[in-house]
Amino acid sequence: MSAWKRATDEEISDDKSSNISFEEMYVTNRRLMMYTAMNILNNFADAEDCVSEAFLKAVKIFPKISGLERPKLTSLLVIIVRNAALDRYRKNQKVTASESPDEEAGAVHFDSYPFESVYSGIKQLKDEYRDILILKYVYGYSVAEIVEMLGISADNAYKRIQRAKAELGRILEGEEVGHE
Repeated sequence: MSAWKRATDEEISDDKSSNISFEEMYVTNRRLMMYTAMNILNNFADAEDCVSEAFLKAVKIFPKISGLERPKLTSLLVIIVRNAALDRYRKNQKVTASESPDEEAGAVHFDSYPFESVYSGIKQLKDEYRDILILKYVYGYSVAEIVEMLGISADNAYKRIQRAKAELGRILEGEEVGHE
């Protein structure tokens, strides 16, 4: 083996020892990043989204950061996820702040109705009302997530939920009267 070939192989192996693979970076830092996001958001789904978003940002600059020492790399990733979580927190607060105070006014408590009646009532609703109730109460999405998915304003989402619940209440009251 020539001296040039040995020197090149040594440089490559030295290069590999100083650079970290993306997979290794992910495995090493994911838990700490999740912990950081959870401390800010107190919501597992939002925290997971922020960690994913942070890794997407990291992959864009990966060639620049892969050679960093591990403590510096970890610090950088924590900063990225912290900023993503704070942005999400602020966004969630804006949606909460715009919440209509009378959302629960005149609310019907559906727990007192049999499941079959509620299910049948939901099937009778207009699509936009049925969809928003299913997203909110069956799948458990927050209003902020629903706003993003449906491309509507927060005020519109709250109003739809309020109207859907009122309409479902009217349907259920009609059913109850008919069964007596």
